[in-house]
Amino acid sequence: MEHTLKNNLIITLRDAVESDGAGCIEFIHKVNKESKNLMREPEEFNMTPSEESEFIRGVTVSPNACFIVVLDKDLIISTAGFSGNSLKRINHRVSLGISVLKDYQGLGIGRLVMETLIKRAIELKKSKMDLEVRIDNYNAIHLYEALGFEREGIIKNGFFVDNGYVDLLIMGKLL
Repeated sequence: MEHTLKNNLIITLRDAVESDGAGCIEFIHKVNKESKNLMREPEEFNMTPSEESEFIRGVTVSPNACFIVVLDKDLIISTAGFSGNSLKRINHRVSLGISVLKDYQGLGIGRLVMETLIKRAIELKKSKMDLEVRIDNYNAIHLYEALGFEREGIIKNGFFVDNGYVDLLIMGKLL
C-alpha cells in the first residue's frame, strides 16, 4: 500500500516476501551501523540472503508472526514485525521490533508501521503486544505511549553499548 509522508515522499508498506531477502540483508547491515538502539553489533549479523528469505517464508505461514517492509522505490528503508508463541498460556502475546533508516526518521514511518502492526495483531486474535526499548530512546518511547503502550517495568543494565550499561524499558499494550 502506498503512503505519502510529511515530506511528500511516496513510500510503499507491504508484507515482506521471500524475494526481499537480499534487500533486507542490505537494510540490516546499514541500520545496524547507524543505530545504537538495536540488539546487535553490526558484525554480529551474519545471515545470508537465502537464510533471510527462509526466515521470511517462515513468518508468512505463521499464525503468530508478521514481518513488513517499507520501501522508497526499491530501497528497503524500514522493517518491522512481531512474533509470538504457539504455547497456549502465552499465545495471546506478541513481541515486536521496528527499525527505520536514519535518513527516513521523523517522517511518520514509525507511526504508520506501528499502527499496521497493531492492526495485524488484532486480526490474528492477539490481545497483548510488548516491546523493550532503551530508556533513553525518548522519541520511540513518545511514539509508543501515543499509540497506547504503557510502561510495565525496567530491565536494569539490560543493554551494553559503548562500554556502558543502559536500562531497558518494558512496554506493553492491551489490544
